[in-house]
Amino acid sequence: MREPEKPYFICIGSWEHDRSGHELGIRIYRFSEEGFTLTDSAAADAFVGAMYFDADRKVLYCMDETETVPGKNAGGRVLSFAVDTEKGNVSQIGEVPACGSRTCSAAMDVTGQYLLVANHGGKRPVIRTVQDEKGDYHVLPEYDETNVVLYSLEADGAAGRIKDVRRHSGCGTPWPALQAHPHCVRAAPSGNLFCVCDKGADALYFYRIDYEKERIASCGSSPYRLEGGSAPRYCVFHPCKKFLYVNYEGKNQISAFRYGQNGEIAPIQTVDILPEDLVFSDKEQRRRVQSSDICIHPNGRYLYNITRGLNWVDVWQINQESGELTHKQRLELPAKQGGMDTIRGFALSPDARYLVVGILTEDRVVALHVSEEGLLSLSEKDAGIRPYHPASLIFLQGGGPENDKNGRV
Repeated sequence: MREPEKPYFICIGSWEHDRSGHELGIRIYRFSEEGFTLTDSAAADAFVGAMYFDADRKVLYCMDETETVPGKNAGGRVLSFAVDTEKGNVSQIGEVPACGSRTCSAAMDVTGQYLLVANHGGKRPVIRTVQDEKGDYHVLPEYDETNVVLYSLEADGAAGRIKDVRRHSGCGTPWPALQAHPHCVRAAPSGNLFCVCDKGADALYFYRIDYEKERIASCGSSPYRLEGGSAPRYCVFHPCKKFLYVNYEGKNQISAFRYGQNGEIAPIQTVDILPEDLVFSDKEQRRRVQSSDICIHPNGRYLYNITRGLNWVDVWQINQESGELTHKQRLELPAKQGGMDTIRGFALSPDARYLVVGILTEDRVVALHVSEEGLLSLSEKDAGIRPYHPASLIFLQGGGPENDKNGRV
């Protein structure tokens, strides 16, 4: 592949839930013409389900997406790392409990003073018995609390004190969720507005920070209820227009919305990801086909979505006036089909010339060229690295706004 305009470093996080003994955590690679060269590794024994990079302070936040591990920790963690963006090295500067399990997303406020973290929650219940007024006993399963947590940031950027916890409750139907599952929190490009995708509740929540009280406050008509069983997974804000895009686990679609700064939201369009003539061999194969990640080009003209189970990366063109999507390209990645977690995450390079995709179950990554028209093509050769279960990817680039899934670089 061509040499980027300047050397970049990409952080790749390993993810799994069964703790099979492999070394987990994050690895930093230099992105160059020769491929990917390892520069540093850290945070072993962490299921890195998501990351967030503050380019101003050069601090990386890693979400340990684990459940309670007896003798080790109660739920997930938020790990903070100082990043040397010249050498590609990291050093841990903080660790705080996530106040929930399967910690899966984070976003920073516009002032750089606070971090919001989403806890998805697990599916393993704790069983207790209750006795009704007639004296009969019943088994009552209780699940982990699911929530969004507000942290203040220390002077060095590390996640610090917990200022507020906003609990989520309720679940939609017929998606087989037993509780709320906040899966993604994203900050609007400007102002005090956050969107949270809740898979279990089939809803979009809009929050702001009450800076005087240091609390999370609802805004607009939050929550915005979606179709039962849709399970919204990720959302992404347009970098300069009032458009919001959402993908789903429960249905193979992407929805476009227009939003207001106070959390008002109105649907624009919903598009189908799968072609009408696609035939599945059975219901199980159909169930494994889900959207896994989404991002937007920094110029706001193109939207990228990956579909696990089929290993597709789709390119959609965004109408800058209406916000509507038009399908431009579908690229099938060279990976085995069938597994739900074959491909899981991707990252757009700071110069928007490459899209790097993690092939989770094959322990490798694929670098795709991005043309000036936003279209994708495979690189001339494989990336040449074998990071264990690459699930979360993020480029580390200093001197500008944060580089997160909003695609702002």
